[in-house]
Amino acid sequence: MSTVRFAKRESILLAAKRIFLLHGYAGASMEAIAEAAPVAKATLYSHFEGKQDLFAAVISLQCEALLNTLAWAHTEVRDPVAALTAIARAFVDLIYSEDALTLYRVIIGEQLHFPELGGRVYRSGPEPVLRRLSAYLEDLSVQKVLAIPDVGVSARLFLGMLKGDEHFRCLLGQKEGLSEAEKISLVGAAVDLFLRGHGYAESL
Repeated sequence: MSTVRFAKRESILLAAKRIFLLHGYAGASMEAIAEAAPVAKATLYSHFEGKQDLFAAVISLQCEALLNTLAWAHTEVRDPVAALTAIARAFVDLIYSEDALTLYRVIIGEQLHFPELGGRVYRSGPEPVLRRLSAYLEDLSVQKVLAIPDVGVSARLFLGMLKGDEHFRCLLGQKEGLSEAEKISLVGAAVDLFLRGHGYAESL
């Protein structure tokens, strides 16, 4: 992809994110997104097939930092404590951000009217995250660093510990994200419990 084309795509994604956050999925139009980018409508459709494709790309962009952290931890970090801590922190920073919480509400609110949207979103964000985390855990299992009978289940449990009740409260508007101290505490507890549960003696 050329530099100019890449820049236009990034401009479209940032504009689309603003429009989706302000107006939801149903209330957002391709015309409004093109105007906000600003690009010609033909240019918009040269990058994205339609609104579903564009929304899925916005979700993918949201997960980019987390996916980069997963790739870095998998290839560069040999200490599972440091790697899982970095992954957990990136995940927490993502899911508790104001934009992510708003987009999550949009997805749930629109699912009844646009049932195919959920599948597109899942394949764009959560699925790649779980796949990369599972691959990392598989390596730890093969190297006998951790004892993991089912890496898919363990990957979901690890991320699930970082969500739980606190995330649900934030989604319901009962709490505005997590403080820095709360993030540190949550990440530390989840990583320690996960390692203990998978036989990592050095975490004890």
